[in-house]
Amino acid sequence: MPIPVVTAQEMSNIDNRAIQEYGIPSTCLMEAAGLKSAQKIWEKYGRAALRVLIVCGKGNNGGDGFVVARHLLNAGADVDIATLFPLREVTGDPGVFLKSLDRMRIPILEVAEDNTSLLEEMGKNADLVVDAILGTGFRPPARGLAEEAVRILSAIDIPIVAIDMPSGLDSTTGRAELPYINAKTTLALGALKRGHLLMPAAEHVGEVISLDIGIPHECLKEEDISLHVTEPSDVAENLPERRPDAHKGDAGHLLLVAGAPGMSGAALMTAMSALRTGAGRVTLAVPESISPLVESKYPEIMTLSLPATESGSIDASAFDFLVERSEDMNALVIGPGLQTNPRTIELVHLLIQHIDAPVVLDADGLNALAQDLTILDGRLAQLILTPHPGEMARLLGLSTQEVQEDRITHANSFASHHHLDIALKGWGTIVATSDGEIWYNPTGNSNMATAGSGDVLAGVIGALLAQGLSRKWSLICGVYLHGMSGELASSEVGGLGITATDILQALPKARRKVLMEAGDSETV
Repeated sequence: MPIPVVTAQEMSNIDNRAIQEYGIPSTCLMEAAGLKSAQKIWEKYGRAALRVLIVCGKGNNGGDGFVVARHLLNAGADVDIATLFPLREVTGDPGVFLKSLDRMRIPILEVAEDNTSLLEEMGKNADLVVDAILGTGFRPPARGLAEEAVRILSAIDIPIVAIDMPSGLDSTTGRAELPYINAKTTLALGALKRGHLLMPAAEHVGEVISLDIGIPHECLKEEDISLHVTEPSDVAENLPERRPDAHKGDAGHLLLVAGAPGMSGAALMTAMSALRTGAGRVTLAVPESISPLVESKYPEIMTLSLPATESGSIDASAFDFLVERSEDMNALVIGPGLQTNPRTIELVHLLIQHIDAPVVLDADGLNALAQDLTILDGRLAQLILTPHPGEMARLLGLSTQEVQEDRITHANSFASHHHLDIALKGWGTIVATSDGEIWYNPTGNSNMATAGSGDVLAGVIGALLAQGLSRKWSLICGVYLHGMSGELASSEVGGLGITATDILQALPKARRKVLMEAGDSETV
């Protein structure tokens, strides 16, 4: 089952639905949140005479902290509480749980601007800090007393457990603006938040543990949450199956339009990654300037030699021939190592407009598209785009930084507006489909930041398309397998220093591992 990931507003809607439509008292949800949090904290950090400082803000996050305090004290911890507001101002559900703390005589420090040194002292005397200051509804940056409290706690060298979201981070966009808490553990209440996964916040949440606080599952389903995390079972259930009596014609034929002088490697790696992902046949169409080199490299790859421009890239005069050959193909990949000669750009535009087939557009194919987005109107190609942040920025007319600040929104809006599917590459690759679905990919690592890695991904996606997968599942499964291959290659090589070839060679092992993790009996 795909894992839902919510925005702050979606979580608020879910909470309200549970309370108003399903009749669950809000105090019950707060009690469950605090109890489950305390149990997990004690499970991970509990020991005799554990000294815990719980720092509470004025909202419901602080109320969760009050409940945590009671249960940790019952478990045997030595608990102190610091509030960033006068206790006389406590209202609503937090006020209900404050009464029990009064009766239990748990020490509570009311932090004000003139006594923040006491908070620092309490923190230095603690073994563990529980951050219940700002919660999921907060938008950076922190200001006032909360800013000072976060700054103090961030400077103390002890573990911090954050309730729902480390204070100072944006739970929806993943934005991080100093000061913010660097948590050792974050307890996600009810559902994962986008900020648990999105950079730069993801660097500061530590280990994220989801806690079921009793919200009916129907409340999440009725919210129609758009973002999900891909699970191994999602991939295993959708990977192409190979019948015992299958032949190469059953596994699809992929046409790859790629390559130029000095860039033959990109074309070859894309082709080989497609074969490693199970494509029955791969035909590599390259300019005649590099055709002899390509033909001599891998006997498994069929080749087409095309007219070349003066610079050696594929010329637009190859259009009619490619259209004719594409009629026998199940899918195309256009762009790896293609270069951006004006005549080559013209060819890309013509292919997008006139070939009625699934097309993966990558690398220089994307750069060609960015020069004239109007060709997307009335096109025949069923497009999949695989941009890195810089290429996405060129498509949108934005800076790379602007794209990275809100990857989900930019990918989703472009995919929906232009009726296509996108894999926005990078940490936590975002897959956005034409019908508004968004998927976060959890596989891969920074060792994959190497030349040719994107070419391998294009070949993987193209191979899955050729084998009959939908555009959506070709993207989701392709991105997941590619990341898993990078992890396996990193493990085999020893970390930093893997190459794109290492990644493509690990693809069959990645498929096997995904099936095993999903509990599939098939291991080939």
